[in-house]
Amino acid sequence: MRGRLAAAAVLTLGCGAAVFAQAGSKAAIEKTLMTNENKISEAVAKHDVKTFTDLVASDAVSADANGFMKVADFVKSMEQMKIASQHMMDMQVTWVDDKTAIVRYTWMGSGTYMGQAIPPATYASTVWSERNGKWVAVFHQETPMAPPPPPAKKK
Repeated sequence: MRGRLAAAAVLTLGCGAAVFAQAGSKAAIEKTLMTNENKISEAVAKHDVKTFTDLVASDAVSADANGFMKVADFVKSMEQMKIASQHMMDMQVTWVDDKTAIVRYTWMGSGTYMGQAIPPATYASTVWSERNGKWVAVFHQETPMAPPPPPAKKK
């Protein structure tokens, strides 16, 4: 009986340690993904194609108010992105499975893309996938924040 209790205790502690290690590992991955999300945003602002393509899968796609765009097409037009200021806030990670996570946040800033003003505030999310031991962005979307409703009229 004592042997079974000891074995059960070791098994329980071992499972607890494994869960803790997995949680610690996920926290580290989340931190890396959020850091990499910032690196991508900075790379776009600086027209740093190398950093951008190191972090984004070659088959990645993005979606915004203008439709879908393959990453290769965006890279060709990156020079036309002019970012005057930017700030990412409320960044959070949602896990899909052990090799897929979504980083979501609010992006605020100013600038132009292809001569058109970019929305000053957008809700954004990026799907990250672990491929061959490396985390890469595979899908990104941006939704402009709706303007606040007009004040209610007094009766």
